[in-house]
Amino acid sequence: MDLHMLRKIQEKHPEVHIMNDVVDPSSDHIGKYKELVSKSQNLENVSFNWNQMSSQEYEQQMKEKNDNKKWDFIHMIQVLYYIQNLEETLTFFLKHLEQNGRMLLILISGNSGWASIDKKYGTCLPLHNDTCAVISSHFIKDIIQKMGIKCQHYDLPSVIDITTCFNEDSEEGTLLLDFVTQTLNFSKSAPPSLKAEIMKYLRGPECSTVKDEKIMFNNNSGAVVIEP
Repeated sequence: MDLHMLRKIQEKHPEVHIMNDVVDPSSDHIGKYKELVSKSQNLENVSFNWNQMSSQEYEQQMKEKNDNKKWDFIHMIQVLYYIQNLEETLTFFLKHLEQNGRMLLILISGNSGWASIDKKYGTCLPLHNDTCAVISSHFIKDIIQKMGIKCQHYDLPSVIDITTCFNEDSEEGTLLLDFVTQTLNFSKSAPPSLKAEIMKYLRGPECSTVKDEKIMFNNNSGAVVIEP
């Protein structure tokens, strides 16, 4: 996705040199991005700064170095679940946004199946822990507006076929169910009554739609664009 966004910026501003500061705690993610970059052409006007660390660690590093650099575009895609103090982090990065710059935040939508599961069963499943919390794009939008900052919200429709989750003999379905519930070995570890209740809920209109005998899980995301 980063490379696609770079291409779009290049198309609009072909004469500009682009500095891409990459921040990701996963060596695997950074490695795959580096591989894509190495195989891509026409990136002569792009410089890359690789930072294998979390956004919170990067924020702390900038504070310690009193680094006042600014960016024209900042994106945090599926990142804010791991931030402990959302308002503080948003305020920090907004201070490092150039005048007329843009910030893009993408998270699960408040009307997604993920948000529905969390609302009803969040206390029964490990969806929340010390390092991660289920928050939605609508929740972030409300925080930003309470900060007195203008933003726009855009729905990003998406579905996942979870039909195999209801086939107990399906290895794929078992793994997919772990993913949807964010619970390792959910089929075996969940109490039978809770499992039955959640399976029924997953099939219901709060989480999914049925089309051509397939159960399609609401995987909607939301994009929040900040234009300070």
